[in-house]
Amino acid sequence: MWVESAGPGAGSTFFFTIEAPVAEAPPSKRSVSAGVQHELQDKRVLIVDDNATNRRVLSLQAGRWGMRPRETESPVEALRWLDAGERYDLAILDMHMPEMDGIDLARRIRVNHAGLPLVLFSSLGRREAGDTGSLFNAYLSKPIHQSQLFDTMVNLLAHEAPARPVASAAPKPQIDASMAQRHPLRILLAEDNVVNQKLALRLLQQMGYRADLASNGIEAVESVQRQVYDVVLMDVQMPELDGLDATRRICALLGPGQRPHIIAMTANAMQGDRESCIAAGMDDYLTKPIRVDRLVEALGNAPARNER
Repeated sequence: MWVESAGPGAGSTFFFTIEAPVAEAPPSKRSVSAGVQHELQDKRVLIVDDNATNRRVLSLQAGRWGMRPRETESPVEALRWLDAGERYDLAILDMHMPEMDGIDLARRIRVNHAGLPLVLFSSLGRREAGDTGSLFNAYLSKPIHQSQLFDTMVNLLAHEAPARPVASAAPKPQIDASMAQRHPLRILLAEDNVVNQKLALRLLQQMGYRADLASNGIEAVESVQRQVYDVVLMDVQMPELDGLDATRRICALLGPGQRPHIIAMTANAMQGDRESCIAAGMDDYLTKPIRVDRLVEALGNAPARNER
């Protein structure tokens, strides 16, 4: 450990080094695309990336969700489309491109299209040097993960979801604020996406529940060993250890009468996903974006404290 300083009034920089073993963190076993999503259907997405493989992956996945992607390798061409009056609901910009990098392109887009949500696609997956914080609405990291892309799309566009016909609309589910009193549960939320964390915690809070939080599968496994929980809301695709492997570890550590009721949460909605979750040891299955009525139903099916 050491410190460096240019003198009084110039501030100090502290440094340290540590030795740590390489963590054993198996990658997610599978990446399955979801079907058409009402929140994203018919939304137009502009993809600007000089890498043809990246463009193809983003375009194919967006198309499977019902979106209408348009892609180009040229930032100049993208600007020409926008200035010609083409309208988009979202734009994904690669950071490193030969003609113009993602930050410079975002600055030029903001001049005439200030309201267009922009997503920076880079190997860092976070704010880059030169980004003042006002250019981008979200960040995506390489290699892209289906769940990360889905969460980002929904977080930026779900508030503009197409309206359902009034005649066929079902009554909006009402949240029972006294549910936690009638059906007390100790809940752990395992979710890596910050926005999804806030949404899920808010829903649970409106039902009267106070949940603990784990940001990945490893934290979820450690949490259930430290604390007794009745329910784990388990995101399936998380970094370091995915929800399926985390569930397998929990089931191996705790017997049927000791382990919590595990409810899968996933953006995947393909046939066979539910079976994969149940085979891993999960007890129930919720698709994202989470519907209030399904969350209430899933929590209601979990044994409460006084039933254990």
